[in-house]
Amino acid sequence: MLVLILIVVLAAIYYVKFRHSRKLLYQFSETLPNVGDLPLIGHTHWFIGGPERILNNIRKLVEKIEKLDSVTKIWIGPSLYIVSLNPEDVQKILENCLEKDYSYKFLQTWLGNGLFVAPVDLWKAHRRLLLPIFHNRIIEDYIEVFGEQGNILVKTLGEQVGKRPFDVYEYVTSCMLDIVFETAMGEKMDVQHNPDTPYLRARKTVMSIINMRLFKAWLQPDALFSLTSLANVQKESIDATHKFTDEVISKKIATFEKLSHKDGRKDMLQLLLERKLAFSNIELREHIDSITIAGNDTTALVISYALVLLGDHPDAQDKVYKELQGIFGDSKRVPTKEDLTKMEYLERVIKETMRLYAVVPIIARTTQKELKLSSCTIPAGVGCAVVPMVLHRSKKLWGPDADSFDPDRFLPENSVDRHPCAYIPFSYGTRNCIGRHFGMLAMKSILATFLRTYKVSSKTPDRLKIEILLFPVDGHQITIEKRL
Repeated sequence: MLVLILIVVLAAIYYVKFRHSRKLLYQFSETLPNVGDLPLIGHTHWFIGGPERILNNIRKLVEKIEKLDSVTKIWIGPSLYIVSLNPEDVQKILENCLEKDYSYKFLQTWLGNGLFVAPVDLWKAHRRLLLPIFHNRIIEDYIEVFGEQGNILVKTLGEQVGKRPFDVYEYVTSCMLDIVFETAMGEKMDVQHNPDTPYLRARKTVMSIINMRLFKAWLQPDALFSLTSLANVQKESIDATHKFTDEVISKKIATFEKLSHKDGRKDMLQLLLERKLAFSNIELREHIDSITIAGNDTTALVISYALVLLGDHPDAQDKVYKELQGIFGDSKRVPTKEDLTKMEYLERVIKETMRLYAVVPIIARTTQKELKLSSCTIPAGVGCAVVPMVLHRSKKLWGPDADSFDPDRFLPENSVDRHPCAYIPFSYGTRNCIGRHFGMLAMKSILATFLRTYKVSSKTPDRLKIEILLFPVDGHQITIEKRL
């Protein structure tokens, strides 16, 4: 009994000291409007449940916040986040808050200090060094790879012609993996013909565990997580993915002198080595892993959502097909740079897809210094949540038909007065997506190859879930038939 009393007293003392050390934070919190909280637990109850329930809860909570039309607070456990759906505020947050939120630490276990999750000081130095390999001219050297892998995708999909609905994402993600492995590392993985390899299984396992930790509070403290069987599974899986990339880097370094004298297309790892940048082998692995992970899933999701939307909007699909006929005629050649620049309507379809389905649904940053927003000044050390999945469908910003599919929203005359942070599929500011040009060219090329070969039918998914990224609960279900 005495031991129990002592534990309670010590816990009470710790809590009082903890509250006192954060006195200014609590005082600031009291100045902000509030909605949807409960005593003691704040807003934590909105983030309990499965991936579908959590996504629906976040939407409902942020829609309540939107009605307040003000910077608002959310308490998740001991962490304070501010949320604003004012594009002016979003712009200030993304331009000034370059430090990723604490929640990204779960990805850091895997990606280390890769560009996607690196602390801001290291990110600044490394982004400057990596930016030249993402120059448009270099990315355009990979257009041939996009076309070659798109052709393999089309052939592989032949087995589904005239059959029941199937999840096209499984095919598209294999195609994108082949693209990112070849362009980032020079490795021809042939995932489209061999989708079940030890490396890919390990990669999926890591993503699944990280997603669990993000949305299950009891798995977040490292001390508790290390007591579960998941900790060992995660370590083994991460070690397996690291081993694969380390072997590729070692092989590339061993053949570097011979490869550097060859003409023609060079993969990103080769370009990094040629520039003699001061990266260790571990840093090279962290950056290459980040490139392959960020460059695959997001792009594959957008392509899959675009196919589903076009399958449910045959008029738009016909417009895309007519545009492609005007560019290619009856030719089956792979798209060139010149072809891709002519795909204006298809580009609008992709942009509208990224508006309706923000595959990165939430962006979280931390203030490093005071930041003045529209209705308050945020002190340093506060989390800022930007919510593209709600921002992109806001009726205040996009009108009463914000939930409708209309690619012509992105005609120049309809976009000229739009605030740049009303639409942020690649984030915004200096810490935006370094691979956005790569992604857009790959998406246009693959969709063009697909839609010249197949006609797609589908129903737009009405149930979505959050698993780091935004997925349909039942997958991207489509049916296809061969075009004559």
